[in-house]
Amino acid sequence: MNSFTISTCRAAAVMFVVLLSAAGRAETIEVISWNVESGGADPVEIAKRVQRLQTEHKPDLWGFSEVQNDAWAEKFEKAAEQASSADFKRIVGTTGRSDLLAIVYNADRLEFLGHQELHRINLGGYSRAPLVAAFKVKKTGRRFLFMVNHLYRSKADRRHDQATLLNRWATQQKLPIIAVGDYNFDWKWDYKDRGLDNMTAGGVFTWIRPNRIVSTQDSALGAILDFVFISGRDTWTWKTTSEIIVERGDFPDTKQTPDHRPLTATIEIPEEAAP
Repeated sequence: MNSFTISTCRAAAVMFVVLLSAAGRAETIEVISWNVESGGADPVEIAKRVQRLQTEHKPDLWGFSEVQNDAWAEKFEKAAEQASSADFKRIVGTTGRSDLLAIVYNADRLEFLGHQELHRINLGGYSRAPLVAAFKVKKTGRRFLFMVNHLYRSKADRRHDQATLLNRWATQQKLPIIAVGDYNFDWKWDYKDRGLDNMTAGGVFTWIRPNRIVSTQDSALGAILDFVFISGRDTWTWKTTSEIIVERGDFPDTKQTPDHRPLTATIEIPEEAAP
């Protein structure tokens, strides 16, 4: 065996060890996205279900849309805490009137680095500005952005423009992004809203497609309106799964229960590679 072959084998062995080491430092983050139907559901009943889902799925991040006020978000935060031994905290958006966005996160696993609202994407000022929080995984030091969205429903042209702006914004970010929420893209086997194409154009966002395709909203459309996306230069290597959570009697919804199903995603985030 010549020296070139020996060197090549040694380099391959070193790379294999590096890959194994990096894989061992990955952390699994579970998220749940849920439109809780402000004005059409009982926050006490929702909180009971948050507690049950926290026990069953153990999410580190919740992304809520249509939260009526901070008191609702506080109930959901306390419900997550009661179902676990972790300290949960909340971030509540300021736009949307009584249809706010909110994030509830596991402060024991995730270090909060700050948040912002993308007001330029709240076209016309009558929707919700995307709520974005930066976190660091305490165990690995990996930083990422977690975004909650609720795009226009009644104005398709504005929804499509919002999706384009989100795509453009994502290309300017240095940190990877996990984006959840009610996007109103109405995906079905035989149809998809143009907003989904705008959102994922150029491979900027990747939809974590659920294993089982069922409707996420109680309506005659029978479509998926709620999504989890990831974005970033190395996110194509992340291991991900997603599930639309179906429970007996969840639809048709009542005045106590939301008209959307929760959506969960499990995301394995590796430690950030050295530059």
